[in-house]
Amino acid sequence: MRSRITTADALNDPLPETIAAERLRQHLEEIARERDNAYRALQEREAELARIQRIGRVGGLEVDFREGFKNRRSPEYLMIHGLPAEAADETHEDWVSRIHPDDRDATVKHFFDALAGASEDYTAEYRIIRPSDGQTRWIRVVAKIERDADGRAIRLVGAHIDITDQALARETLRESEERFRLIADSAPVPIWVTKLNRTRSFANQAYVDFVGLPYEQAIAFDWRKVLHPDDLPHVLQQSVQGEASLKPFVLEARYKNAAGEWRWLRSESQPRWDPTGKHIGFIGVAHDITVAKQAEIELRKLNETLEERIAERTAELESNEARLRAILATSNQYQGLVNLEGELLYANTTALDGIKARSEDVIGKPFWETPWFTGTDGMSAAVREAFETVLKGQPVRMEMRLRLPIGERDFEFGMRPVLDRHGNITGAVPEAVDITERRRGEEALRQSQKMEAIGQLTGGVAHDFNNLLTIIRSATDFLRRRELPEERRRRYVDAISDTVERASKLTAQLLAFARRQPLKPQIFNVGSQVESVAQLVRPLVGGRIEIVVEIDDADCFTVADIAQFETALINLAINARDAMDGEGRLTISVRKVRGIPNLRAQSARSGDYVAISVADTGSGIAPENIDAIFEPFFTTKEVGKGTGLGLSQAFGFAKQSEGDIAVTSTEGQGATFTIYLPQAQSPVAEKEAAALTSEATTGRGYRVLVVEDNDDVGQFSTELLEDLGYVTRRVANANAALAILGENEFAVDLVFSDVIMPGMNGVELAGIIRERYPGLPVVLTSGYSNVLAENAHRGFELIQKPYSVESLSRILRKAITEKLSVAR
Repeated sequence: MRSRITTADALNDPLPETIAAERLRQHLEEIARERDNAYRALQEREAELARIQRIGRVGGLEVDFREGFKNRRSPEYLMIHGLPAEAADETHEDWVSRIHPDDRDATVKHFFDALAGASEDYTAEYRIIRPSDGQTRWIRVVAKIERDADGRAIRLVGAHIDITDQALARETLRESEERFRLIADSAPVPIWVTKLNRTRSFANQAYVDFVGLPYEQAIAFDWRKVLHPDDLPHVLQQSVQGEASLKPFVLEARYKNAAGEWRWLRSESQPRWDPTGKHIGFIGVAHDITVAKQAEIELRKLNETLEERIAERTAELESNEARLRAILATSNQYQGLVNLEGELLYANTTALDGIKARSEDVIGKPFWETPWFTGTDGMSAAVREAFETVLKGQPVRMEMRLRLPIGERDFEFGMRPVLDRHGNITGAVPEAVDITERRRGEEALRQSQKMEAIGQLTGGVAHDFNNLLTIIRSATDFLRRRELPEERRRRYVDAISDTVERASKLTAQLLAFARRQPLKPQIFNVGSQVESVAQLVRPLVGGRIEIVVEIDDADCFTVADIAQFETALINLAINARDAMDGEGRLTISVRKVRGIPNLRAQSARSGDYVAISVADTGSGIAPENIDAIFEPFFTTKEVGKGTGLGLSQAFGFAKQSEGDIAVTSTEGQGATFTIYLPQAQSPVAEKEAAALTSEATTGRGYRVLVVEDNDDVGQFSTELLEDLGYVTRRVANANAALAILGENEFAVDLVFSDVIMPGMNGVELAGIIRERYPGLPVVLTSGYSNVLAENAHRGFELIQKPYSVESLSRILRKAITEKLSVAR
């Protein structure tokens, strides 16, 4: 083993080789020490650089393209991308899959375009989805591309910087600027932002519209060009002073807008400061104060002649008030004025005359507690409710019947709010039009329409009665034969009974149709009513016209006045008969429909309706007459063959019943009239109090006072009652009946009276008996009378003529039984 030569040995050895070897060793040791120091310094710098990169979120990368894609990622890169340490050599596909789907295609294309180009610089910004936590991060790439002599990319070296915070801040700033622009553009007044050099960096849409220029020209526009010459000097001076003060300042001047109009603008400017507090310009807004300025000028002018104008205005108001009072005082309408508390402030002469009162009798009282309404049950509450509706800004209209000191009157009543010049409600104006005479006229018109139809029906009804009388006459002739078998005798008796029943129904239907009475809407079965009317019009239209009734649904109900409904159908049938010249086919159909179509420029209506169609095979209607056929007195018939009221009645009935009427026709092929009426639910059938018996019950000796002025009918009634077991006594008038009861009120158990008699009628007699002799039953009988139509039967039992023995017996027995039950 060679011994190590020390420095001292070398110095003691004079050989040059030894000295040279020692120096070489020392030099090598020095180099090693320098290398070690340099390495340690490099490690420290690399550690420092890595720390800086982590703080700055910067990661290095290298991509070698000479053999495909060979990647090398620094630890900081892996940290930024959320990758594990073993991903330092990830593939190109790994990087692509990490790019956000919305940015992927554009980023990859940009990368390959950069490699295929000639530039050495490569930059990009895109989003990634970090695998470690699923967060979306913004990445900025800054790199250099090394190329060979042919310009092909052989290596890329660069850095990935996480700029998420900056990107979010940038997006927030962009959204803030966008919101500012949207808010500014939605403002109806000009808004602008200026720099220190007085050029504008922003202007909103109202600003652009005012100057009438494109945006880029508008923000560079010199306002002095549209500033009114009289305002230019002081505006320039105030503007310079305001800007120099670095405080908010206001300017008022006239400017010419894009339409060439001079507008007064009030501009308000505020200084702008950057985050460091440095002044960077102004933000301004301008308000159009033209109206206020003009009002100010007018006010100045008005003040100059105020006293004179006040005198003129006062005189004008007094004149207007006098004219208004004169109009109201002479008006035929009931008119008044009510305050917000509902207290009456004014009533015109017509209204006061209606209650025979003076102004001081009602002024100051709640409107609904005045004599106009207190005499009618429930009307005060209805008017108060109407007033509350008016206070909500909604006008009210209604029809009402009032009991006034001057009598019972019909009114069209309305109430509307009174508004001040600001649109605030200050009270209400009630108005009423007396329509009593109009209603009477309408009723007379309806009655005349029915009388016209009855005139048409007379011949047919007479024909039917002759047929019925023929059956009765023939049956009675056969019954006089003694040798007639009992079975044939019963058949003739039944035929007489059935024929009388048919005649009774026909009479009742005709009288109900002709009855004069107020409109009385009620629920009825449309199909049943149509079938009844069809029987009534069969003799009217003649034997050569076939009548077909088609009821699609037997459960069709509506709410209307039955008499008016029948009148409308008869008028339509008469119209169809005349159109067919006595020969053809008349079809009456009933069906349920959804809604009413467009009619006479009116929009369609939805809802459930019943459609009643009357179709004929006649001559049809000329197109030029379609729009006029429902007008009163319009007719195409010859003089004396029609009044033109039939179709107008049908039209009025449909409208009054909240429905409508339609007509379709082709000239030469007939016409179809369709009445639409609102559907109603089927009424619940009332249960009979007691089952009707088919056999007559005996009188059991009860005493009946018969009041009948007709001897034949009176004798027949007494004999019939005696056959039933009653003890009868007959008188010819009401006074005689009262005389008997006056002698002994217990002489009879029941009074059976006709209605129509000379002097006091049956209804009046029954009323007196009820008042003087409570508990004594009264049964009335009549074929028809105006007294019954107007006053009903006032709670008395009523049997219609002609009546059967069973019906008479049952009603009399019921009346006596009720008397006995009360007595017990």
